[in-house]
Amino acid sequence: MKKRAIVYWLIPAAPKRELFRELIRILAKQFDAPRFEPHLTIIAAPEDRESPREILRAIKASPIRLKIRDISFSTKFTESLFVRFSTGKAFEKLAADLACATGSRAKPPAQPHVSLLYKDLPATSKKQLASAIKLPFREVVFDSIKAVRCTAPTKTSAEVESWRVLAAKNLNC
Repeated sequence: MKKRAIVYWLIPAAPKRELFRELIRILAKQFDAPRFEPHLTIIAAPEDRESPREILRAIKASPIRLKIRDISFSTKFTESLFVRFSTGKAFEKLAADLACATGSRAKPPAQPHVSLLYKDLPATSKKQLASAIKLPFREVVFDSIKAVRCTAPTKTSAEVESWRVLAAKNLNC
């Protein structure tokens, strides 16, 4: 039986958010895959903790700038094709603060990323896609956080479509 979890996402600032959204839309259409909001998962927490709205209200953070490492892929459904980032002190502090606030023992991702496609494809296809995508920038500012209820782990398009945003916080305040 699958578990429900609350995941906390960093959301890219405009206009890069729109570029990621368009890439996701194009790839989803081309490969009959689910569409989803561009995001970088910070941490997952059990669903039975304090209200995500209260947790986000208590978090103090400014927009976070992360450098792009590369475009990569894996066999994991939610990491089919993704933009990988290097972390920094601001990201690590935010992840630690969220883990503390949610009571989560989960670690932040070893390779923070923004996924572009959720689809089981042959490795050769994913490798070709990863090498074909060229982004016109080398870093991304993330200016908001969202708390999202999801199935963990997410392995199907139907599960992606069942995700629900529970709370959001702008980091520009």
